[in-house]
Amino acid sequence: MSSPSARAAHLRGALVGGCSALTTALAHTVGGGGLPSGAAVPTLLLVCATVGGVASRVPRTGRTPDVATLVAALCAAQFLGHLALVVAGGHHGAATTSAPMLVAHVGAAVVLAVLISASEYLYVLASSVSNWLRLVALDRSPTAVRRSWWPVDVVVPQANSLCSGLGMRAPPAWSPLGA
Repeated sequence: MSSPSARAAHLRGALVGGCSALTTALAHTVGGGGLPSGAAVPTLLLVCATVGGVASRVPRTGRTPDVATLVAALCAAQFLGHLALVVAGGHHGAATTSAPMLVAHVGAAVVLAVLISASEYLYVLASSVSNWLRLVALDRSPTAVRRSWWPVDVVVPQANSLCSGLGMRAPPAWSPLGA
């Protein structure tokens, strides 16, 4: 069974991959590169999913993942995704990057890293509270059933038709008709 922090690491990887793919595609479109299509889309998704998978394997240093590590992962995913779009798309408006574009990418990476870190922390917190509530509020321990038992002097014969060959311990009844 996986722990809440292990599931949160998977959430972190998915968020890093998904957010970096969306940010890269949006920035590429706004920057004049056009909407990604054709082979560029699966290439972008593959690159960003790989970076997200790597980000999910980075251990946490405390209660929350290191924001600087998340910023680095998001920047790397955006750079590699942008490179994949340029190579797979075959076109790009300008060969050089501008300072405002770099600031926008790094700013988006910082904002996303803080949001991903907060969402991971809140997921672990909510999952832990949910597990505790499940243990405390829904007490599923079996209740002790007390059965009363009184000895009875009356013997009640039971039909033993389900058990062939077994019957009451007595000789066969004698009939005067000779049947």
